Amino acid sequence: MGRIYSNIELTELRIGSEYSRQDVAQIGGLPVPNEIYGTVWADGILELDNVVMLFVTLEKEGEAKYLDVFDGTDFYWESQNRNSQSSPIIRRISGGSPTYLFARLRAKIRGTSNAAPFVYCGKLEFVAMDGEHPVTCLFDALDIGSGHGESLAELLQWRPSVSSDDFSARQVRLEGDARKVLPPAIAQSVSGYTPAAVTSQPTYEVVLTDGAIRNGYISVDPNWSGFDAAMLGRPDAASGLEATFTFPDGYQITSDLRASGPGSARIRARVAPAFRRLGVAAGDSLLIIQETNGQYRIEARKGSRDTFELGYIRLRERFLARFPGFTGFSKDQRLLRETSYKRQLVEQYQAIMLPALDGRQPLEVWSALIKLLRVRVGAESPQPQNVVGWRVVAQLADLSEDDRVALGSAVLSLLAGQSGDAALEAFNESSSSLRLPLQAAGQRSLSSLLLTLKDSKRYFFIKTGQMRRALGLLDPTFDFRKGGMAGEEWERIRALSSRLADRLSEDGWPPADMIDVQSFLWVAIAYEKGDGAEAEEQEDESVERDDDMSVIHAPSNTILYGPPGTGKTYGVVDKALEILDPALLAATKGQGAGARAALKQRFDALHEEGRIRFVTFHQSFAYEDFVEGLKARAGASGALEYGVENGVFLELCIDAQHSDLPYVLIIDEINRGNIARIFGELITLIEPSKRQGMDEALSVRLPYSKQDFAVPANLHIIGTMNTADRSLAAMDVALRRRFRFIEMPPQPELLDWDVDGIRMGELLSTLNSRIEVLLGRDHLIGHAYLMGAKDLPGLAEAFRLRILPLLQEYFFEDWRRIAWVLNDDAKPQGERFLRQRELQLNRLFAPEAQLAPDTANWYVHEAAFEQAASYRGILVGQAD
Repeated sequence: MGRIYSNIELTELRIGSEYSRQDVAQIGGLPVPNEIYGTVWADGILELDNVVMLFVTLEKEGEAKYLDVFDGTDFYWESQNRNSQSSPIIRRISGGSPTYLFARLRAKIRGTSNAAPFVYCGKLEFVAMDGEHPVTCLFDALDIGSGHGESLAELLQWRPSVSSDDFSARQVRLEGDARKVLPPAIAQSVSGYTPAAVTSQPTYEVVLTDGAIRNGYISVDPNWSGFDAAMLGRPDAASGLEATFTFPDGYQITSDLRASGPGSARIRARVAPAFRRLGVAAGDSLLIIQETNGQYRIEARKGSRDTFELGYIRLRERFLARFPGFTGFSKDQRLLRETSYKRQLVEQYQAIMLPALDGRQPLEVWSALIKLLRVRVGAESPQPQNVVGWRVVAQLADLSEDDRVALGSAVLSLLAGQSGDAALEAFNESSSSLRLPLQAAGQRSLSSLLLTLKDSKRYFFIKTGQMRRALGLLDPTFDFRKGGMAGEEWERIRALSSRLADRLSEDGWPPADMIDVQSFLWVAIAYEKGDGAEAEEQEDESVERDDDMSVIHAPSNTILYGPPGTGKTYGVVDKALEILDPALLAATKGQGAGARAALKQRFDALHEEGRIRFVTFHQSFAYEDFVEGLKARAGASGALEYGVENGVFLELCIDAQHSDLPYVLIIDEINRGNIARIFGELITLIEPSKRQGMDEALSVRLPYSKQDFAVPANLHIIGTMNTADRSLAAMDVALRRRFRFIEMPPQPELLDWDVDGIRMGELLSTLNSRIEVLLGRDHLIGHAYLMGAKDLPGLAEAFRLRILPLLQEYFFEDWRRIAWVLNDDAKPQGERFLRQRELQLNRLFAPEAQLAPDTANWYVHEAAFEQAASYRGILVGQAD
């Protein structure tokens, strides 16, 4: 379509008169083109500031009609640009924009090569399109009466010849001298004419993306006039007002709308089966047509076409809804609030990061990075940048020294070392290998922030959820790859953003750089109406997940880890109820033993309902036990048969797939199993972003049943891990990347009582301080070992039966070191837990035997357990 940024005056044009395009320009007070071809005047749709003009040619040269190009929804304008009845320009016309029609039967005057003039048909009073012949509908929208000359009468009576079996009656023209379907204004002049009902059904077009087709959802604008505002519900709560959506083959869903972000929503019900039957692909579109009874009909529109323009128009409409009367990136103060703080961030990058990069010291680079991420920018109320989420910033600021060096080195390589794909891949690998790995969304936001601040002509800021939606509108096949940003992704983004920059320039808004382009997209996608530049984004960058899901239903993988006796299994009850019954957990918080009994009762009830399953990993546990496998059983004849049986994980997934409620799988001792052997290919599918219904959902074909399978998003996994068996650092890297780890350390503060003057909390802390020096923090003693030690006999039982055997296991029966932990060397002989019996080695061994000087016969001194002084002696030497 053509666009002229000016007004035109059409009052001098006379309905029924013939005009060339040059005539229209001259009479309307516009510059007159010498040539039409190659200019905006050659287009069939010409947009001006005050009107839209349509130039329609009804018949192809050498053919009787345009019937061959009418496929039910599309028609040709003069420039032969195909336009759907729900394209942005038609929606503009339908929305009441002043629209004037110029039409002619054919492009050339018969017998000559001269262009035929257009007949001025006047202003369209309404647009009544019923999904079959839009041009016919345009003529029905004219209300001009009769008496305007033969040229106009010929146009008004024109209809493509079709069978009544193919199209509705108001589009039928019988062959010969039969009656013709005419516009209402001249219908009375035709004998026997029966007017057909003229309807205008609100229609909304949805261009399908790869993600929408994979996950089976339909994105819509909740502000579309065809939707009742009461249909819009929250992500975690239905609105209560539903409608029926009917697909071409009769498949129906009943659903409300689910808010999914500022100015966007989805039909709550998933429609993957309908997509499969329709055979749609990315770039195809759906028409949502509101029926007269308030129900909706959905039609599919297939075929390759340029969807960029449609996406741009939608983004532009949303942008102008936020900033009406926008004048340009360098002029409009409203947008300058958005772009100025980003440009201030460029200045801060140069002041903070460049000196550190020049010094090439990884720790200094890490320190500068944290300072940059936290520096306050903005004119009105300075705030830290919001490209990299605050959770990610907190995670990066709390890295160990080794991880700080690793991240600093990766940033140094990205910004001052190698360039291109290799640098990005190295950055992604390094950031995903941290002790607490940076998830893909965090990798994208951090790398894009740094690259944009370095070169804002080539890069722009990436917030995964928002930019996926924005770029997906311009290219329905666009989606981010698995993992962090890669070079080929940037090339694709650059191609889209460069085309977008050109389109913005055509509209009179030339961007200075990619900061302006990104700001346009950000305002169109992420702003709530009326929000300012510092509007906070709600997406959690630390977990790559579907960003419109409620927190309670967002899939989670959590491991509670710590040494023995720290309450991991005890904490599983709270963690499961945090997901399944958060209201009860909140109501009973801090209410003592009675509350704990109520929580355990609720946990047991959910277990009985099947919403909680429990499994313990061990060395012989396998994929066949967890997912599915062949199991032998006796057949009807008594012969041995093999059949496929589901494991505990697959059974729970099947239950969860048929429910909207959350489910929890608890895996005790998760680190004792062979993770690769147990999970197999499902280790990828348990990632929150790869779950069923998520934007990056994946599925696999199971090896035994040959069924396609995906892990549902409403299944949560909670694992427990004893660090004394295997440290966190030794865990399977694939498992570490896919789980959130919550440390469960000993809590000596819970042991707030004395036994014979011995403070239990201090006793545990002293033991653990010595163990940490000798073995490390993975082998501490949990507070649960002393929870029952309320008196001296209870304390003796805990040490004799639990703590001493645990120390023997920790130190591999190295009695000398166990004695150090118990501080026995500082006690009198009668108070020592461990004693030595001197041996006469010269009588047992030949003189040539080379024995360690500490060789002695160690034994447990049972009497010490019953003496309070033995336990007081453990504390000797501790600071007051």
